[in-house]
Order: sequence, then C-alpha cells, then structure tokens
Amino acid sequence: MATQLPELPAIEDSLTRQGELLDEWVALGAEIGALEARRAELLAERLDLLAQSRLASDEMAFRSMCAEYAAAGHVSPSTFAEHISSAWMLVRMFPASLAALSSGAISRRHADAIVAEAPQASSHPDAVALRNEYENKVLPFAESSTVARTRAHARAVAAAVFPEGTAAAHRRARGDRAVTVRADGDGMAVLTAILPEVLAYAIHDRLTSMSEAVITARPKGQRRPRRSTLEKIRAERDAALAEQSPSTPEEPVDLEEHFARQFDEPAPWDSPVLAPEPDARAADAAAAQAARVFTEADTEQEISEFDLLDPELPTEATFHNSTPMHDGYGVQMHDTRTVAQLRADILADMLLAATPTSITQTSLESVQARVQVTIAASALRGGDDDLAELDGHGPMAADMARILAGTTGSWERIFLDPRGMVVETDNYVPTASMKKFLRARDQHCRFPGCRTAVSRCQIDHNHDHAQGGRTAIDNLAHFCTSHHPLKHPDVDDRDRWTAKQLDDGVILWTSPLGRTYTDEPPLRVMFV
Repeated sequence: MATQLPELPAIEDSLTRQGELLDEWVALGAEIGALEARRAELLAERLDLLAQSRLASDEMAFRSMCAEYAAAGHVSPSTFAEHISSAWMLVRMFPASLAALSSGAISRRHADAIVAEAPQASSHPDAVALRNEYENKVLPFAESSTVARTRAHARAVAAAVFPEGTAAAHRRARGDRAVTVRADGDGMAVLTAILPEVLAYAIHDRLTSMSEAVITARPKGQRRPRRSTLEKIRAERDAALAEQSPSTPEEPVDLEEHFARQFDEPAPWDSPVLAPEPDARAADAAAAQAARVFTEADTEQEISEFDLLDPELPTEATFHNSTPMHDGYGVQMHDTRTVAQLRADILADMLLAATPTSITQTSLESVQARVQVTIAASALRGGDDDLAELDGHGPMAADMARILAGTTGSWERIFLDPRGMVVETDNYVPTASMKKFLRARDQHCRFPGCRTAVSRCQIDHNHDHAQGGRTAIDNLAHFCTSHHPLKHPDVDDRDRWTAKQLDDGVILWTSPLGRTYTDEPPLRVMFV
C-alpha cells in the first residue's frame, strides 16, 4: 500500500508561518547575544576583583579561580581560562563590539573572533587608537557576514593597522609549536600539529601529491571513485536519458517501494555484472566525460580518481603489490581509499617508520644513581631544618634532602618507637599492583570535568603522606599537573583546594569558597 504524504497547508499560510519562525529564531539569537554579553561583563568584573586583591603574577590564585568556575560550569579549566580572558578583553577594550553583542547585531562567536584577531599593541603608545581603528573597520563587516569571513577580514585589518605587531606575533606564535591528540569517538582520534602556516600547507601539499601518485599507480579500472562521485555520474546519465526519451506524465510515488529501492540498490562494484546497459552506453560515455571536469572543490579528489570501472575487470581482482592496501587495521583486497584517507595513511606510515636518532637519549643519560637518605617528617614538611642523614656517610642539609625527596622515584616512611627503633615502614611509592589498579579505576585526572589521561597524571596521596596519610588504594588517586598543585600545603589558604577520598573511590573536592564538588570513578562497562 502506497504511503501518502501529509496534507500541506495553503501556500499563503505556510509562507506566513515560515516568516514567523525565522523572525522568532532571529529574535532568540538577539536575546542570547544579550545574555552572552552579560556573562562577559560578570567574568570581567571577577577578573578585576582578582587583580585588585592579588598580585598580577599570582598564577595560583588565577588557576584556583578558573578551577572554581570550571567545576561549577562543567567545563575544563583551560577552556574557562580562555573564556574569562576573552571576556575581559571584550568588555574593557572593545566596548562597541560588546554593545553589538548586547543588541544581537553579532553573535558571541563573532565577538570572540574580533577579540582573538585584534592587533597585539598593548605596549604601543597609541594602543587605544590602534584598537579603535581596528574595531571600527571590523565590526561593520561582522554585522553582515559569517564568523569565518569575519575572522579572515579581522586578521587582514589587524595586519594593515599594526603590521609590526603582526610580525612580532608570528614570531612569538612559533614558540607554541605542539602536537596534541584527543579522542574523537568510534575508535578514532584527532592528531593536531600546530606548525608555522607555510610548513603546514607544504606538508598537506606533499601528502596530496603522494596520495595522487598512489592512485595513479593503480591498474586501470581499479581507481574507484567515491560513492558521491558515482551519484553525480548517475545523475548525469539520468539527465541524458531524460532528454532522449519522450516525456510522460508522472505516476504517483509509492514511498515504501521508493525507499526500499534506494537502500537495497547495491553499489556498482558489488554487482555481479559491471558492464553498462546496452541502451545506455552513449549516456555513460557522456557522463564519464562530465565526471572528468569536476573540480577539487566539488569532490576534493583529483582527475586521476575518476576513472570509471573497467567492464572487463572481474570483481575478485586484486591490486598491484606495490600499492598500500589497508584501512588502518588490516589488508584490503580492493584499494578504494580516497585522497583524504591516503593522506592520513601516508602520514602515519612516515611518522611511525622513522627513527629519530638525533633525539634519542645517549647511554650516558640512561645511567641512574641511588642513595639512601633519612630525614625527619617535620624537616621534610619544612617545619624545621634539622639535619638529615645520608645513610652510611653522615649528615646532610635538610634543604638538599627535601629536593631529593621531591624528585626521587621511591622513598619510604619509617615509624620509630620511643627508643628510636624501627617498628614499621611505609613505602611512599605505590606498588606495581596498586598502580595497575589505580590506572584501571581512574582512567583520567580525578578533578571534576578534567579528562587528562592517567599517563600524564601524578598519583597523589589525598591525605598528605608527610602528615600521616598512608600509601593505600583508599588514599590514592590520579591528579594532573594542573590540579595536583591546587592542594599543596604551600599554596595560599585563599586559593588552596582539599581532596578527600570517600567510599568506592569517590573524590570530594572542597574549593577555597567552601563549595564541594564530587568526582566518581568512571564505569568500566557501560552496557551491563
């Protein structure tokens, strides 16, 4: 039975409703902009309060504040640090852009682009005039254009207004070279390399050229186009056939039959017969010619990839041995990789096959020394400077012992009786089995919202080891190098956080404001 489409309202009523929906959508955008502007004002005021009460260089105070807001807003501290810095600049340095955001003339993303691309002229004597000139030229453009175009335009305006600042910014930016990785779901990850622009584009171009060479080396008929290209070829063929056939009245569409045919139709390379239909050979030739003039902007593939399937090629044919054939996990019989996929595969092959002999450590740097030092707990905490003892040799300064204790990979706590005899020891470093358990339990930093992997975290004694905390599973957790220092005893009380482990590995964090936040260990299996 054919499925009937729902009855549509009258054209006039439909157009009226469409206009109403559009107007309401635009109005909501303006309201959101006003709210975003208010949020920026609140963050700017908070940063001003910090600057008034603390030294500008007090990084721990800033980090603690960011941690508080990040935990309350369920964002990462690094993300919030960017937000509050951008908000302060928007409110204090670009008032016209803030007003445009409040009125809904631009979005928050437009405002962020204006701030991010502004000329770096803070030390220039005419900094205010330069920023005003920049804003006056960028803001009208932003009010009538997209974020991407606004960002590109702002970058060009900044270079024209303050060229020496742009050059200096480029030199400084080179110091931010880095390679990062983050999970992208479905077993994939995003590897990001931050490089000078010219090098990044040169690398991309070389990968493209190498990918084209792989495609060109495929035997004729095995240069399979992507499904999107095949769809375009089919459309060209259908159009050519329609011009050759007399027009006939359209029959009612059976939606069930239509969608069944859409999804059940096999791909051309999966069909048992690959030869074109006899009455469509001329149309196929025209479609093939049309496919060859597609631009890279249409398909992101090069002309060499548009060779149609060879009718004489058997479906079980294999590829030339010199052509890499894998999908990232194993060998494939048919190499159907696109240029984008080939870029990724070649990049991985080149990086993983190279041996960085120039940066590997020498055998001399691999040598490690071992000494045994005994120091009182009070001296270790910095409560006094009583001499420590280099066992077997004699006394040593307490400050040197504290340095060794902070950098060594292993040290033990000794419990003495009133006579000074050893009655118990407690290793500061967790055992191998403890570390395995903690890695499996924590998976990432245990500060609320932080996703730093355990491989880049430190195992922390929630109750300080120097103050009696034991090296036990119920007193240990992984904290990253950003959140671990927040609970150190040398941090100002106005900025210091505390962490306490509850039952089942739950970490209870208490902020300097007395607010509490909990972090539960993630479940290992989500579908039980």
